[in-house]
Amino acid sequence: MNSCSFRDYVQGPVQIGMGMGIISLLARWVTGTTILSSPESMIKYGVFGGIGYAFLGAFALFVFSFIGKKVRQEFPSGLSIGDYLKMKLHPLGYWILIGILILTSLHILYIQSMAASTLFQFLFDLPLYLEIFIFICFCVLFAGFGGLKMIHRLAGFQVITMFAAAILIPLYFFVKEGVQPVYDGIRLYHPYMLVIDHYDLWNFLFSGLLVGFGQFFFDLTSWHRLFMIEMKKVPLTFSLSGLIWCIFPLSFSCLFIIVIFTGGFTDIQSILAGLANKITTPFFFILFVLCAFNAITSTFGAVLHSLSCFIIVNVIEPFKTMKSDHQKIRIAYLLSICIGGIIYIATILNSKTFIELLFYSGNVYSALLFPILTIVFTKGKVANYVPISILISIILTYLIQPYVGEFLSILYSALISLIIIVTCSTITFFHSKKSLHKKIENNSQ
Repeated sequence: MNSCSFRDYVQGPVQIGMGMGIISLLARWVTGTTILSSPESMIKYGVFGGIGYAFLGAFALFVFSFIGKKVRQEFPSGLSIGDYLKMKLHPLGYWILIGILILTSLHILYIQSMAASTLFQFLFDLPLYLEIFIFICFCVLFAGFGGLKMIHRLAGFQVITMFAAAILIPLYFFVKEGVQPVYDGIRLYHPYMLVIDHYDLWNFLFSGLLVGFGQFFFDLTSWHRLFMIEMKKVPLTFSLSGLIWCIFPLSFSCLFIIVIFTGGFTDIQSILAGLANKITTPFFFILFVLCAFNAITSTFGAVLHSLSCFIIVNVIEPFKTMKSDHQKIRIAYLLSICIGGIIYIATILNSKTFIELLFYSGNVYSALLFPILTIVFTKGKVANYVPISILISIILTYLIQPYVGEFLSILYSALISLIIIVTCSTITFFHSKKSLHKKIENNSQ
């Protein structure tokens, strides 16, 4: 499992092309939440909630392709988003965003661990602490110890099984059950799921747009892949990845519709149990389990590897120079074990639904949206008030969230950071203009 050098461990020996780039991005973004939370959003906000979930993610990846192109043109070499932020920010702003990056990455790992616990509770009758321990040990071994080479070796198989499940299983059900009986069953048992003019649906879609954009634009692994892909292939790679990605949440929403059209349900566990009863063919059942397991482990492994490398390059090295590649790789192994331990304890101690987990962090991602765009599209160094606006926005919106609700707090989070940036930029502009006039007057005298 040992890599020849630390750079090979982080990025691999060569830059990857469009095909491998798409596979790598799909392995990151077809997650446990894609499989489980897209049906949950459909259940909570109707059929159009599931459709909206799919297209919002695809649109965010498509837009990120243009941002990625500009970043690579401005900063062609680098290992991670941390290298780019170091070039664009002053020390205070840099460390603020480094801290947020680490916390959001840990949150993503926690969500995948929760998805794994849901899957294992459905499959096995084992204690939760044992199931999660086995899952995290597997991810630490193949991603933390195997490095990028091992991640890419497994990515092809993982994406193939996910594609097969997303296409073959819904097709099997629709051929078996027919389209009209499914539609009639939804109209009979769950007519609310076909309503489009639902107040919560539009709140969900608009909030999801802000959260999705912030999450895609500030994702550690996506930036990691951005610097691995050949520069000229960056826009098309991300655009096609978004187009292909939307197939998965749509497919799994259709799959769960087929389960619930014959009656009621209580939660995601009851739907999974209904799915097990529906899939009478062992091949399709094994395919679904493989798909879910691969989606969770590929995302967990990709984020774990990116986070370990990021901490070494952008947190440890500025304070302690490590000359030996062997030493860096050994620390990466240790970090992977420590991060896995943190996620294990968090998963055992706490439990939320996937939609709650996504929107609990929504204030953070919506607060990041406009500052990240400001950093990318500003020439030269960015003032400290831009990253500070993120902290102010996050703190204020979590304070008011109990009074205004999740959706409005997400909207306010984006607005507060935008207002702070616009106000400070305006003040700075007029102050610099006034200083310039004074300087001209003094020179003329």
